[in-house]
Amino acid sequence: MSTPSENASNETAGTGLKSAEPGSPRPESAVESALGNFRPLIRSLKGYSAPPQGEMIAKLNQNENPYDIPAEWKDDILESMRSLEWTRYPVYDPPDLRAKLAARLGVEPDRILLGNGSNQILYLLGTALLSPGDRVVISPPTFSLFDTAARIAHGTVIPVDQDPDFSIDGPKVLAASRNARLTFVCSPDNPTGHTVPPDFLEAVCRGTSGLVAWDEAYGEFWGETAVPLIERHPNLVILKTFSKAFGLAGLRLGYLIGHPSVVAELKKVNIPFNVNLMSNLTALKLLDRPEWVAEQVARILSERNRLSGALRSVPGITPFPSAANFILMRTPDGDAVYNGLRAEGILVRPTEAHPLLKNCLRVTVGKPDENEAFLAALHRVVKKVQGSKFKVQS
Repeated sequence: MSTPSENASNETAGTGLKSAEPGSPRPESAVESALGNFRPLIRSLKGYSAPPQGEMIAKLNQNENPYDIPAEWKDDILESMRSLEWTRYPVYDPPDLRAKLAARLGVEPDRILLGNGSNQILYLLGTALLSPGDRVVISPPTFSLFDTAARIAHGTVIPVDQDPDFSIDGPKVLAASRNARLTFVCSPDNPTGHTVPPDFLEAVCRGTSGLVAWDEAYGEFWGETAVPLIERHPNLVILKTFSKAFGLAGLRLGYLIGHPSVVAELKKVNIPFNVNLMSNLTALKLLDRPEWVAEQVARILSERNRLSGALRSVPGITPFPSAANFILMRTPDGDAVYNGLRAEGILVRPTEAHPLLKNCLRVTVGKPDENEAFLAALHRVVKKVQGSKFKVQS
């Protein structure tokens, strides 16, 4: 029989938790045992990552709107927040927000599904639609979360590579999507900025009984939308966000537009209370001020055109046409240029995960002073990189 002192020695003081017995697994093997509970697929994923940013002169790596909402609007929103009870859950599936969005889009509120960012809706589609082995068609290089969300939900991803000019291989996508449960199409696409004609989207919708998810995260910069097609194609869902043109990336709010019956099924697996008080109030404020959003879009488009022209004058840089708030560019050496820019306080996005993107970087259109700082640094960095390459060759 053990004595009280022996019992105490086998417990963590004051907790009642037993300490490790002699011969028990070492902590490292216990960790490996815990990790063994995860699906092999999850263990194999790299997961999303963002580089440490620190003090940067220009943060041009995440396709954000550089123009914050006016301070007086923030004061109004915070004053409204003070009058609310923060101990209570927000309104479920806020009808006022869905109504204002529906009015902006020219649809009925029952066609709107709200999400904690459009990325959450991507995962929702995988959860609601996919069984093991279901085919999911994507056209890389495109938004990486299409692939990730599909794989996590047990889907079988069918990649149909874009052509070298970043256009969709129409016949191959149509053929692949015919027997797919889900087909993702993004326009303007990320990271290329390339667009897909809406009539091609219609062809995909007609050619498959599966759902077609059309991502319009950057649609406001393009000036076109597929929303009118919803009426003709119940298997079409459109994803949009407040993170880009509306400039609310920090509040995480996205939405989906679809047929009412499709939206009703998706709501069954949506996260309850996924729109918080602050996001709801801020979105309502901006929806009442469409002219402000339009002004910011116009400013960004003007800067994009100026920046694209300036990039064409940088030796060794090839910018690609873009209908979004960013520009993809090919450089002499992607890693060297990225690291050189970062050393100068300029943060852009590396995009070399696909062979078509070799030596490419993506730069967000910032404010004029940020773009000027980026261009000046790019000239210096590219000159240095090209000089290093010349020395190596000689």
